[in-house]
Amino acid sequence: MKPLELSSISEIWKSALQMLSHNLSSGGSDPQLWFQWGKIWRGHDSNGILPSTEFPTNLQEAKALRFAGRTWTSVKHEEMIWLISIKPETVPGFESPDWEIPTTVIPTLKMLSEFVKMECLLGLTLKILENRAGEHSGHWDRVRNLSLAIGKKMGLSGKRFIELELTALLHDIGKVALPPSILEVSRSLSPLERRQVESHSVIGAGMIREIPGMESVAECVLSHHESPDKSGYPKGLPLEDIPLISLIVGAADSFDAMTHFRPYAAERTYQETLEEMVGQTGKYDDRVLWALKEVLKDLGILEIKPVSFSEL
Repeated sequence: MKPLELSSISEIWKSALQMLSHNLSSGGSDPQLWFQWGKIWRGHDSNGILPSTEFPTNLQEAKALRFAGRTWTSVKHEEMIWLISIKPETVPGFESPDWEIPTTVIPTLKMLSEFVKMECLLGLTLKILENRAGEHSGHWDRVRNLSLAIGKKMGLSGKRFIELELTALLHDIGKVALPPSILEVSRSLSPLERRQVESHSVIGAGMIREIPGMESVAECVLSHHESPDKSGYPKGLPLEDIPLISLIVGAADSFDAMTHFRPYAAERTYQETLEEMVGQTGKYDDRVLWALKEVLKDLGILEIKPVSFSEL
């Protein structure tokens, strides 16, 4: 299973690495922090995510072990094994088998452990959802990445930024409860079928609400098809009652559908798709559409046409 990386927790990784760097050396020890995912190890350094790697099994018990030009020490914390590696010439004491991880780093490691578990569960959930709901390949990643870019442009950060990413990843999870016959329909849906499809936001929110601490994400998933003009579902909420995260994910979801899953999508530019969304007055939040346009401009793709499936 492909590892799922939550972009929104990158600041927590940076914080852990900064603390390690501060506690291990005053001269730039270049620490790396790794954890195991199946047979591979995933790691981060000060520049971000490191390539997933298979390491020798003896690294799991490493105590000041020299490997690949670095010094490695393993630390077990709450059933998780972490590998810390540094440049060997920098930190006095780190090469001693008795070295212990600084106590100031432990709370951050604990927080990272919880997020790692969440990433594993999310990765499994999305794999099941992709197989069960017949979603198009790459849909969740595109909606996730576009939602985060919009959210960053709009100034979201911290807890709300994490909730935005989780909502974007889980917005369609309720589709696992729908009959495959409806999900595979290529014709126009009947009124009854449409009501069944529209129930996915309620079902998904109910599933997520069962997880402690995910109440806000559940509410955002519930409302991601609501519209400022009260034409959305399931409640027909007015703008002031719709979470901003829901408005962002709803717009990103629609934009992805309009640019990837329509036969004529590759025949027009992203700009033209955006103009269509702007022209549907009241369906999308104006602030979100402004941020979406700015994101596309920043990426330099506003006047670019989407790649058609025949070109992939």
